[in-house]
Amino acid sequence: MKKSKFMHSVILVLIAASFGSFIIAKENNRKPSVFAGIELIELKQNEFRDLGKNNYTYEFGVLSPIDEKTSWGVRYSGIGVELSESHLQEPSPAYDGDFTGVTGNLAVQRIYADYYYTWDFNFLKIQPIMSAGLGYNAWRFHNSLTSENYALHTASIGISGRFRFTLFSYVFVEIPCIDIFAYLYRSREPEAMLGNAHINFSAIGGIFNWIYTGVSVEL
Repeated sequence: MKKSKFMHSVILVLIAASFGSFIIAKENNRKPSVFAGIELIELKQNEFRDLGKNNYTYEFGVLSPIDEKTSWGVRYSGIGVELSESHLQEPSPAYDGDFTGVTGNLAVQRIYADYYYTWDFNFLKIQPIMSAGLGYNAWRFHNSLTSENYALHTASIGISGRFRFTLFSYVFVEIPCIDIFAYLYRSREPEAMLGNAHINFSAIGGIFNWIYTGVSVEL
């Protein structure tokens, strides 16, 4: 699945979802909301350096109340971050060996259908969110000592669970955000050696753990 095609699909789905949210909100006399935010864990691994086209995380979406306690929505999230040598040297089930001289890049694109349940305590709103979605994942690595490269591109299907804590109806934090995915397609074998660096991804899928923060506004 090419990234450009995935992005075009995302835009069309979000437009359709936004229109659907307005229709549902009009029928049940409740206001839809839009939200936008950033993911912190992936930016933190590179100490928030070089923010921009090489290091970015974001999410945006719409949600529409079904009744007083429940809502449905659609969300898009995108991550594109550099993987530093120091980060790759840290213990991980996917990386082992010596990653001296190895850097990389992680790209993750997701579109989710979300279901929200709400506990409203006036100044604090707590919402467990269950999601199902489609995704695009890409890992790229370069070993400068051996001039070797490795790239894995995948399309995936998955589920996600998260808790959103919203203060004063606007500012929110989503923690923990667990994304579990299985590959629908992968471009190559998920295991390889780059010099003394051993890349060993799962052959069937994976798990991400994220933290999002952002702002939500009723329309």
